[in-house]
Amino acid sequence: MQVREEQALRSRTASIVLDWAAEREPPFSGEGKGDFAAAIMAAHVVADEARLGLHRWIAAARRADMSWAEIGEALGISKQAAQQRFGRLAGHAGEGGADGATFVRTGATAFNEMRILAEEGRKGNELVALGVLTLIFRPSDRMWEYCRRIGTGSDSTRLQADGWNHVASYLPFHYYKRAIG
Repeated sequence: MQVREEQALRSRTASIVLDWAAEREPPFSGEGKGDFAAAIMAAHVVADEARLGLHRWIAAARRADMSWAEIGEALGISKQAAQQRFGRLAGHAGEGGADGATFVRTGATAFNEMRILAEEGRKGNELVALGVLTLIFRPSDRMWEYCRRIGTGSDSTRLQADGWNHVASYLPFHYYKRAIG
């Protein structure tokens, strides 16, 4: 990519949040600190979508037989760094089956992961781990329900008393699962 192309992309990306700020009702003024929470959330959505897009392009490149060395070169990092950062996601997305192997759902954000969890739970897929933009499942013979909480302590104790099992934590959230039926 040439410098001019990179600058154009950066300018267009920056304008997304600026356009949002100008078009919202009421328009973002930046005069009070309350305005900034919505602006931060808008920028976060743009960043999440960009990360998801990067993962999708890398997965597509791998399916097109692009090597980890070539991907690393495109990103300005080593082959090993590219493979460590993206290998698990590009190699496992959409896999899985009745043999009990795990599979990964990518693109999970704070905004859509509870919907994904509910969908997979109804299919009988048990959450076993999670990571950046990923939820890792194992097929099971039961349906599952999931909840996400901020904080620990008495809430965690109460959840466990109600049959919820802690799966993982990914700041600021703690994730719990419970078999249905």
